[in-house]
Formats: sequence, structure tokens, C-alpha cells
Amino acid sequence: MAEFRLPSPQRFHQAIIDNDIQLLKWLIDNKKIDDICNREIDNNGWSSLMLAARYGRQEICEYLINLGHEEETISTDAMGNTVPMVSAKYCREDICLIYLERYPQTMSNVNRDGGSAINWAAQNGLNRVIGWILDHSGNVNQRDIEGNTPLHHASSWNQYQTVALLLERDAQPFLKNHKGYTAIEYAYSASMDKHIRETALRIQLKKQKKQAGSFSNTLSRASTDVPPPTPPKAISPDRFK
Repeated sequence: MAEFRLPSPQRFHQAIIDNDIQLLKWLIDNKKIDDICNREIDNNGWSSLMLAARYGRQEICEYLINLGHEEETISTDAMGNTVPMVSAKYCREDICLIYLERYPQTMSNVNRDGGSAINWAAQNGLNRVIGWILDHSGNVNQRDIEGNTPLHHASSWNQYQTVALLLERDAQPFLKNHKGYTAIEYAYSASMDKHIRETALRIQLKKQKKQAGSFSNTLSRASTDVPPPTPPKAISPDRFK
């Protein structure tokens, strides 16, 4: 019962960590807390929603979003981190997707280190998040402050499926970061190095084959579209009289 001696903002904060949504709702319904963002209580400067994302409290996240947590101001901390960044960093893929569906404008935000949701997702192999961002016109080669792309992150963290996904979506394996290193040179292992090279080559050959097929089909259609030559008219014998 010791927690009931805490001020309401601290109780609210602890309820998120403990995944106690009933206490959370009670505090709100009984007007025990004025600001549901409650960011001043957290040492990181995180809002309630950012804290819930960090601990993977999906039900609480959905509750706070529906309550209008982000309607006035999109949550950021002192370093410029957002909910998608936090949820991707801590591998909370479902929460990241729920948030992005509601606030897609945050997908390419960067923090003070140039970090972004797609780079954290690449590091942690969150392929559904990466797919969502790229399906919504995100940048597959988005760089952080050191010039690293998502492919650099996936390669150095040994994320095989993520590397393949990024390459399929036109990630460039030979882009160099600010230190002059490519994603291949950042490969976690010799196996990852080989995986990147072979996957990139396979995709390149597949595209070339597709382009050749498309060109061949174009020529074929063009040849069928050309009308047959008009046969010459019969010359009247009267012309020779």
C-alpha cells in the first residue's frame, strides 16, 4: 500500500511501469492528475506514452493515444527522441506500428544524433516497421549523424532478413558513411559480408532480367502494332494504250 502515499504524478508514472491500467484510469477519471503527459516525473524527460512504449505496454499506449495524449504536441524528449524511435529501440514493433498509423508524419523524424525509427528498426530486425515506413515513401537510405544508413545498422547487427529486405527495396550497399565505410565493410561477420554481396548481385541480375524482358515485350508489341504494307494497286491496261 506504500504507493498510495506517493503524489498522484508518481503513482501515474509507476502504474505505467507496472502495467496497471486500472489504476491509471482511476487516477484520470477521478481527476487526480492534471497532465496525462506527465513528462516531468521521468528522468529521461519521456512523456507517459514514451514510457509506456519503452516498457511495451500496448494497451496503455492505445488508451493514452485515444485519450488525446498527442493531440496538442507530439512527444519528444530532451534528445529529440519520439515514440517510434523509443518503441523501435526497445523492439516494441506493434506499438511502433500503432503509433505510425495514427501519426505517420513522425516516421522520418530524427533526434539530435540523427537517429530515426528506421535505423533503430534496422538494427533490431523490425521488418514490419521498415516495410511500413518504405511503403509510405520513407527513405531507405536515411542517414544518421555519422552517415550510417539502415543497411549499415542491419549489417553491423547481423540482421540477415533485414539486410535482404533493405536491398530488395533499393538500399545502396556501397554508400559510404562519414568515415568512408560501406555497409559491407561494417558487416558483423564474414558470413554477413557474403550475404550482402550475394543478395545484392542476385537482386541486380533479377532487375536486369526483368528490364530485358520488358524491353523484349515492348519490341514485340511494337512489331504487332505496325500495320501490314498496303498492296500496290493493279495497273490498268488502258495506261499503256
